[in-house]
Amino acid sequence: MKLVWLHGWSLSNTDPAMVAHPDAPAIFVFDKPFLEQTRMAFPRLQFMFEAALEALAERHHSRICLGIQAEEIIAFAKLHHCTTICYSLIPSPELRRTLDALEQAGLKLEVYPVEYLTSYTGQVKRFSAFWREVEHEVLRG
Repeated sequence: MKLVWLHGWSLSNTDPAMVAHPDAPAIFVFDKPFLEQTRMAFPRLQFMFEAALEALAERHHSRICLGIQAEEIIAFAKLHHCTTICYSLIPSPELRRTLDALEQAGLKLEVYPVEYLTSYTGQVKRFSAFWREVEHEVLRG
């Protein structure tokens, strides 16, 4: 059985892993160690919580929680007898520790590619400069 891991890089009910497995249980975890380290602003946390609520609203077996990400995913997978964690590609190297812990727990990982808004590959420092670079491509669709 499969479990969908919805993460901060793909908070949507159109997430490729969510779409591929509409009946699978799903989880979103606010990673406590990461939050303590980054000190994310409350409006950003609220946005993420509301996005997770909306994304998981139609799921019968879903969970939003706060804790150590890998531990929460592993426990939820065990609860639902899941052996495979399905997730969308994560462009963040910080989440590698979660993936490593899931594999060490004996879970299989199934990654889904994401569709990017633009082909831009440079570093984004300011949104206005980024938007000048990609506006035509994004609006052209």
